[in-house]
Amino acid sequence: MSRPSATPLRVPAGALSPATPPGRRAALALAAILAVGAVVGIVFGLWPRLDLAVTSLVWDEARRFFPYTYTQALQTIRDVNDGLVRAVAVAAGVVLILWLAAPRVAAARLPRALSLRAAAFVLATLAVAPGLIINGILKPHGGRPRPIEVTQFGGTLDFVPWWSPFGRCDSNCSFASGEMSSAMWLLSVAVLLPARWRPLGVAAVLAWALAVGGVRIAMGGHFTSDVLMSAVLTALTVWVLHALILRPGRAA
Repeated sequence: MSRPSATPLRVPAGALSPATPPGRRAALALAAILAVGAVVGIVFGLWPRLDLAVTSLVWDEARRFFPYTYTQALQTIRDVNDGLVRAVAVAAGVVLILWLAAPRVAAARLPRALSLRAAAFVLATLAVAPGLIINGILKPHGGRPRPIEVTQFGGTLDFVPWWSPFGRCDSNCSFASGEMSSAMWLLSVAVLLPARWRPLGVAAVLAWALAVGGVRIAMGGHFTSDVLMSAVLTALTVWVLHALILRPGRAA
């Protein structure tokens, strides 16, 4: 009589290499943000003419203007970004109001991910990053002229590096990019996705933000360092507020 064959032990995928714990992921994300910020800040700080070199690629010297300024496809990207940001902000506001006005209804009807803390986190990042830091402090007081305003590209003002406070722009200045910040703000939604979808959501937001930032460079609205540093500042704000609002009291 033959012996029955033993059933092979099946080990779930990933059991031998457990997923990175949340604290570790948070630390890695912070390290990546700071590393990108340091590289961008140092490179464009030590070699500021890199900004001019990149912008010159989209400048028509013969006709003395930025030919992509009035391209409809690029304007459509700006419009879509504006509409997307408004829609997400309104949705987060509705969720927040529902939790405050009718918490029992919110608890019974809303998905678990749409918590009061989640809505507050999304709106807080919008208020702090694109709102306060970029459009409230840096753009009104940074003083950096936009590409279309500097003498190298047909304007009347002197070019200054991203870190310089001595530019002669009076308001709505080049550093940093408000539209790039609003696009990167969508990271606050991506990090709320279920764990299996979160990397895809973050990658999609980064790709979208690069598209929006590229549009602003192509149109002569911002230098490359304006766009990249705006992305870094916004991502850092999302990280900090995520730790303060969604992970209070936990070591990050």
